[in-house]
Amino acid sequence: MTEERQTDATAGTEGSTGDPVETSGAQTVEEVEAFWRNRSSGKDRAHNAETQALKSQIEALKAQPAPAPVGESPEAARIRELETNLQQERIARAAAQLQAQYPMAAGILGDSIANLPPEKVAAIEAWAESGAPQAPGSHPIIDPNAAPRRSPGIPGGLNSQKPLKEKSKDELLSDLRRLAPAFAAQEREDS
Repeated sequence: MTEERQTDATAGTEGSTGDPVETSGAQTVEEVEAFWRNRSSGKDRAHNAETQALKSQIEALKAQPAPAPVGESPEAARIRELETNLQQERIARAAAQLQAQYPMAAGILGDSIANLPPEKVAAIEAWAESGAPQAPGSHPIIDPNAAPRRSPGIPGGLNSQKPLKEKSKDELLSDLRRLAPAFAAQEREDS
């Protein structure tokens, strides 16, 4: 003897709003899909709220000062705080000294000048004073808005000439007139 049961996926559960779910076996596909969408969105909302609460706790913990090591006296904590302040003061003073000594490098590097060794800062200062358009050891920078550069002898260059077969009669005559004085002077020197 087999017993047939009608099972309902939503039986014995409540929706995300706390409303009891209809447990009759006669639900349409749309009703079941709506129930599961509502339920999963409720879980998503709960998960997002929990994630946000954890993030705010992490931020609050990061904002708190570091706890003193176990067994540390209040005087030792004060000494550690003063040493930290002294170290920050020394870094700021070194940065100010480098900025005064190397003003052009300070203009390029800003506050990060304190992170570099003095030799590098001196090299950057020398490069900036030389007026070099590029950093030492780097490839030349080509300005895309600059006028095109032309080289003599290259087609399209300043001294480029059309082949003789492509020149008109007027162009050939003007070339002869232009070259005639130079040719005559050359002949006089050779003779």
